[in-house]
Amino acid sequence: MSSVSSDNLVQSDREAVRLFLERLRQHRLKLNWSQAELARRAGLSRPAYQNFENGYGNITLRNLLKILGVLGLTNQFAQLIPPVTDEPTLASLTRPARQRARRRPSLVSPAAP
Repeated sequence: MSSVSSDNLVQSDREAVRLFLERLRQHRLKLNWSQAELARRAGLSRPAYQNFENGYGNITLRNLLKILGVLGLTNQFAQLIPPVTDEPTLASLTRPARQRARRRPSLVSPAAP
């Protein structure tokens, strides 16, 4: 299998995880932090973080957010899933057009002059 560039679509779940962890590692190294230093700053044990970064462990979403927070990447996490746009659905397209509601008769008669 050929290497997937960052411009191409990820081909599998495994490839997505590998790319994610590699980028996480690159951000950590850019800050010149060891795995132990990042784990300390995120409030995790070194073995737990080391296993996660090496692709062997699982962590909670909360701990992932702690890691992204100390790396300054929390905003990018929020952008992983784009907002839902208001595009017409099949149900809304097949509904009959809404007609204007009738004016209800007033229970109060207008004041006489």
